[in-house]
Amino acid sequence: MSSNRIDIDQKELFKNANRRLRQKKRLVHHLVFFIAGGVMLMFINLVLSYGSDFRPLGMPWYVSVLIIWSVFLIAHAINVFFVEKLMGRAWEERYMAKLVEIQLAKLKKLQKKVDEKYPLEEESSEKNITEDHEEPKKE
Repeated sequence: MSSNRIDIDQKELFKNANRRLRQKKRLVHHLVFFIAGGVMLMFINLVLSYGSDFRPLGMPWYVSVLIIWSVFLIAHAINVFFVEKLMGRAWEERYMAKLVEIQLAKLKKLQKKVDEKYPLEEESSEKNITEDHEEPKKE
């Protein structure tokens, strides 16, 4: 039975590692698209002179786009490397256990109120059940 538990633990570790790998892979894809998109935007603005007269905040438009995009890229990286460590799988499991305990406590209080308001006559009903199911004694 212990080998089965190890298999379950290993499977959970593998799933968590796979999830983290996918997150980091998506971040690398985001970085690659950022670089390629930046090069394309610069090409469009500088070589093709598209929107060269449009200068929001006193700089070429592609710089504004890249600044905004870089904010999203940085937010993505912070999510992958910092937030995930603080609020990752272990945090989710601890928080879930805490929520389950709170819910069970509420259910126990509710059950207690129901039992107080509508008490069951267990002793008399148990007697009736045993009397109904007893076989006649053979002498």
